[in-house]
Order: sequence, then C-alpha cells, then structure tokens
Amino acid sequence: AGLLAARSILDRCPSARVRVFDRRGDPRAEDVLGFRAYSLGLNIRGRTALQHWKGLWERVAARGLLSSKFLLHVGDFEIQLRANSVEGVPTLLIARSDLVSALADDLEERYGASGRLSLDWGNGITSVDLAGRECLTSNGQRIQYRDLIGADGVNSVVRSAMAGQAEGFENDVVDLPGKFKVWVMDCPPAMDSRAVNLMEGDGFTLFSIPRADGRICTIFSWKGDEEPAFLAEPDDAIMDRIAAALPKYGRPSPEAIGQLRAQRPSKATTIRANTYCDLSGGRALLLGDAAHSTGGTLGQGCNSALADVVTLDRILAQRVEDLASSASSIVEVAGREFSALQQPEGLALWKLLQLPPKSGLRIPYLASQAVSGLLSRLLPGMNPPVQNLLSETTTPYTEIVEQNRGW
Repeated sequence: AGLLAARSILDRCPSARVRVFDRRGDPRAEDVLGFRAYSLGLNIRGRTALQHWKGLWERVAARGLLSSKFLLHVGDFEIQLRANSVEGVPTLLIARSDLVSALADDLEERYGASGRLSLDWGNGITSVDLAGRECLTSNGQRIQYRDLIGADGVNSVVRSAMAGQAEGFENDVVDLPGKFKVWVMDCPPAMDSRAVNLMEGDGFTLFSIPRADGRICTIFSWKGDEEPAFLAEPDDAIMDRIAAALPKYGRPSPEAIGQLRAQRPSKATTIRANTYCDLSGGRALLLGDAAHSTGGTLGQGCNSALADVVTLDRILAQRVEDLASSASSIVEVAGREFSALQQPEGLALWKLLQLPPKSGLRIPYLASQAVSGLLSRLLPGMNPPVQNLLSETTTPYTEIVEQNRGW
C-alpha cells in the first residue's frame, strides 16, 4: 500500500516530494526467500482497486498466475473447494516481492527522474516523534516530515507511536494461536501446479500457493508456540516425515529445508484501531495492515490495503485546490474523511473474523452457509456465503456484517 499511496500523492499533489522507507531490500535486486517470500491472492477487490489506475492491473497481473482453483487434501482424498470458471473473476496469485517490484517499476517510470521521489530500500523507520514530526531510521538518519503515511504492516512503528503519543488513539493488537514458516521450491510433480493446495499433516499444515514460474510458496504452520519436535531432526528425517504424512507433496527440496531452518517462527496478528489518523499535530495516517489486520485468515489483507489507497486517492482528487500550496498537509486535508470512511470497513473485517460463532450457533451457522451456497447458485439474487461475498464481490465489509448481524 505504501508504494501505491506514493503514486497517489505524487499524482494529486504537484508540489509534493515523497520519500519511501522500507527496512527490506529492493526485491528487484535479489531472489527473495524465507518469510518475505510469501505469496498473496488478489481477488476482485484487489483487481478493482488496481484498475483505478490505468494500466496498473495489467502490469501487476503479468507477474502472477490467474487461478481460483483450491484443493483440500483429507487423507488420500482430494476435494476441490473452488474451480476456475468462465463466468467468475479468477484470483491473481502473486509473490509479495513481485507485487512490490511491479509497483516500484511503475512509480520509478513515472517519477524517478522528477526529483520528487526517493525509494530508500534497506532503511526502515525505527521510531517517530509525532510532536516534533521527526523520524529516526535504521541507518541512523533523523528525518523531518510534513506528513507521515504508515503502511508498515502489523508491527507498525507509526501505529505504535500513535498509541503512545496521539491523543484519543486506541488500538487492540492480538496474536493468533500458532506459528508458521515459509519456503519456496519447485512444484512437486504429483500436485496441481495451478491450484492452491491445503494439506493437513500430523501436527502441522501445509498451505501451498503456485507461482507463475512453476515454483510454489508453502506456508508450514503448527498450533501452539513450540515447533513440531521433528524439526529438530536431521534434514533427511524432516523430508521423510513430511513425505510420509503427505505423499502427494513428497519430500521438500534441500533448499526448502534450508529456508525452514534459517527462519525464526512467525505469527499472525489481528489489529483494530479507533481511528486511522492523528490530527493532534503529528500528521500521521495509517493504511493496510498497520490500521487493520485479520492475520491473513480471511484472505483480504492486501485487497483491503489497496482499497484504502483508492479511497485516499479519491479524496485527494476532490481536494486539489486545498493541496495546491507547498505547505499543505495531506493528513490535515484528507485524514479525517479517510478515517471516517475506512475505519468502519476495517472494523467490519475484524468482526467477520469472529465467524463462525464459537457458541452453540456454530453448527447452525455453518449449515446456513452451505444452504446459502446452494441457493445462490440456483436462484439469482440470493446472497452467497460470507466467504464468497469476500472473495468474489466488492460488497462493502460493513454491508456483509449487516447481512450477518444475527450471528
């Protein structure tokens, strides 16, 4: 979201100068492996957001794989939960690094020679003084800013600064149970190379997302804080253990095990905030996972982040005169309206994470979703299940919550 927000600001504010900080290196200059190699699914929401900028969807889509096919493996059985269809809009499966590369290329082609853009790879923001409007970077630089856009993910430094310094700002950060690691390798011969595959092993789960280059990104996850005991065994024993539990996946490559060993376990986190901007003087604004995260569970993280930027861009387009001065503050001009529009959407997304209900309503809810799925295919106009509304429509999250308020 940060690179796309930079594009929006440079487009709408002719006097603006934008500096983008990213603690990670430039993905165009390296083969990204390990945790940073995870892949994303851009559904119709993400597609619609990128189509807001002419030609940007096509640039991004060229780096990914279009496929909605989803296979669930239960023992020796393979169940197709979703299929590619002529009528539907396929999901774009793309590595995060490839998405960032496409957006960076677009940004540099448009503004690289303008003197208004600077991309600081490998140099992240480590602390923020909102009262002084000053940031400290990992390279030891102190940077004064006019506006600060925090699109820095679930561990957002900008959000942490707002929590400690911004009057009236409240946020709730909750780690979800379990942990995970990520590896990338060639797609096993027995697996469908154009489908997302979910496999349940003995004490672990493999969630594999195909890539356009024939490789797969696999998320190896487990319940609880402690790693599965077999990960302490030699490499060959780990490969044999995974192959025995999941024959269709087979033995991970030695390179995959190397990536596994090189990582610390990661965790998924949910974020809620009561506002997405600081108007008390710090001029900070939050986008994407920095403002609202469901830990990847609903598959909406990147899609909702891109939608945030579209909303920001539309507000900026309506406030061109207010932004004409070189002293104009984007957050002061657009922040309040942006937060008023997007905070309810982020909160609604968090509420949808609470489904299915954990009480005695769980089974009735699941049954109602199955019936909704059947009736929506037979009777046009019937509302489909929640997951279909999330991934196959652009229905606002607040509207989906309202439709399911009884649960």
